[in-house]
Amino acid sequence: KHGLRFALVRPGDSGAQSVVAVAPGISSRPRRRMLVTLLLAAQAAFSSAHVAPRVATPAPARGAYAAPRSAAPRAAARMADAPWMVPGQKYGPQAPGQPADKPYTNLEKLNGVEPVKRDSGPVGSQLLEPLKTDMSNMEEISISKDSVVVLKHHGSYQQQDREAKGPARAQSYQFMLRLKMPNGEVPPALYRELDDMADLYGQGDLRATTRQAFQLHGVLKKDLKAVIKTIANTGASTLGGCGDINRNVMTPAARLPNNMAYVYAKRYASALAELFKPMSGAFSELWLDGEKVQTTEYWKRDLFELSQQVQSPDDIDTIRQHDAGTGVITGHPNEPIYGTTYLPRKFKIGVTVPGDNSIDLLTNDLGLVVVMAPDGKTLRGFNVYVGGGMGRTHNKESTFARAADALGFVEADDILEFSKAVIAAQRDHGNREVRANARMKYLVHTLGVDKFRDLVSAYFGKPVQAAVPLPPFVEGIDWLGWHAQGDGKYFVGINVQQGRVIDANGVKLKTALRKIVDEFDLTMLLTPGQNVMFQDITLEQKPRIEQILKTYGVVPIEEVDMLVRQSMACPALPLCGLAQTEAERVMPDINRRLRETARSVGLGEDAAFTTRVTGCPNGCARPYMAELALVGQGPNQYQVWVGGSPVGTRVATVLMDKMKIDDLEDTVEPLLAAWRDGRESPRESFGDFCQRKGVDFLHEFSASYSPQPAGA
Repeated sequence: KHGLRFALVRPGDSGAQSVVAVAPGISSRPRRRMLVTLLLAAQAAFSSAHVAPRVATPAPARGAYAAPRSAAPRAAARMADAPWMVPGQKYGPQAPGQPADKPYTNLEKLNGVEPVKRDSGPVGSQLLEPLKTDMSNMEEISISKDSVVVLKHHGSYQQQDREAKGPARAQSYQFMLRLKMPNGEVPPALYRELDDMADLYGQGDLRATTRQAFQLHGVLKKDLKAVIKTIANTGASTLGGCGDINRNVMTPAARLPNNMAYVYAKRYASALAELFKPMSGAFSELWLDGEKVQTTEYWKRDLFELSQQVQSPDDIDTIRQHDAGTGVITGHPNEPIYGTTYLPRKFKIGVTVPGDNSIDLLTNDLGLVVVMAPDGKTLRGFNVYVGGGMGRTHNKESTFARAADALGFVEADDILEFSKAVIAAQRDHGNREVRANARMKYLVHTLGVDKFRDLVSAYFGKPVQAAVPLPPFVEGIDWLGWHAQGDGKYFVGINVQQGRVIDANGVKLKTALRKIVDEFDLTMLLTPGQNVMFQDITLEQKPRIEQILKTYGVVPIEEVDMLVRQSMACPALPLCGLAQTEAERVMPDINRRLRETARSVGLGEDAAFTTRVTGCPNGCARPYMAELALVGQGPNQYQVWVGGSPVGTRVATVLMDKMKIDDLEDTVEPLLAAWRDGRESPRESFGDFCQRKGVDFLHEFSASYSPQPAGA
């Protein structure tokens, strides 16, 4: 009498295939969610292009909210009218491959980016328009807002010089290009091209990012195609550098060819990068005139002997297409995993080994830790972590930084199919209505890790096993300085302040790196800490490399202050459109002031902690995992965070809002004095101390703090 009944009918059939009754007395939102869930589940079950719901809406029970009678038909009509799924596609965010109870439907008003992706091109050429049209108009130095959305998926952002004024600013449009570099690897031929193009087309420098990739800034619209084409023909790509797809896959930068855990981490990072690359032909059509690249992408050489399913690079294509019948494969003709509208937001993957958290594993959407068999040579599988992410918005509590949760263990032969299942869960159930809540961390938070595990297991087709006990992460691993590879050769990690490869301030770093590449033809690796590394150096080459670095003013790692060594900053001003204040350009001065403040309270030169500065709350430099972080909160002011773990396993806590940069010493000195006097042992880190004592104690201590005279 007071329930809802649905007759779900396959077109052409004379009778109902299933009848479902919904109990009365439920509130309006659960009723709508249940209605939509049932309709979507029925559509998937019947594998039909259309499902015709017969909806009877009786009078509500006494006291119940009466939803508009036309609400469900309107939602169904919108879904039918808008081509969210192309012919042949069965699954996607409007028709999930597996059901999940969540407080949004992705059938109501979607955020503005989703229609742009949907309408960006025909099957086989998604992510093409209106960018193709805008790029053909060289009378304009900029591109449209919708083209900016599309361009991100090709690895580029449109920027302006925010310090320029009036007409000069209107003429300052330029583009940043970010490369896809699995494992942070930069072959010598690619580095030479990037170094040359930075001078020819860019602003004369390169920037190593916190996700082990190079960015090239200052490229004009008229030069964009030439730069992207050159990168592609050198065996690299910008496709996958940005956008609502899988981003650059991270691993520890160490070159240890005899340590099979590190070897497998790098191989699987390459495999995941290849597995989740967009398959649209738009990249070739836009930048390569429809031709194939002249050189195969260099990371494909890692795609052999990964598991029984992967013996060669071609096997990745087979795995991408493989359909286990669990709702992972969309049915889209050329984007079997992503479907028509790709992912709700960017997706980040990191792969590491037990003990090594140099990649900040728990900040990723999907984190994998290699688990080896007792023989140390055989790959057993991976411990899996899900739901990490840094981005947030000031004064918006619905957004937050989050460390990933442990999900379980997956066998080596299953890890690629499992990763597809995680992507499918986020593809179908990530929030496409509110873009600020679209990252997978919000889906994991909304469902809870146990229900998220159940959802992924449904897509995976088997339960996820319990996690394997592993040793804890070790503090201070950054792989800088000289290290033996174990094969008679060496690698060397070189500190690059804030990742900026430039000749400036008496240090000709850009010249030094190019000379080493030209003279020795060495492969470079980028580290997760914005630094660079050279690998496969012979003992005979080592003195000459040290001489080159010294000649051009690059100091050895032993002479780099530990505060500098453990610091990171995002680019921020003048080019980032989201920056609220400075980051990279003030980081050297912040490090200097922090060291002087530490000295003033009697802390030795070995006193150090991870420090990260960002120009806005989006968290590109992973500030919320740092022991001390300054997050831009307006011109020349920052939100202060403390209490992150020195091994990157804990999100920090807000200490104060809108600290003026001029007040840095007054803010930090009491904190360092409290740490000096109150740590449980000389080994207790600043972050662990702040977390143990809590922000209330730190506020009380700071309020009553009186600086002591030097030597007192």
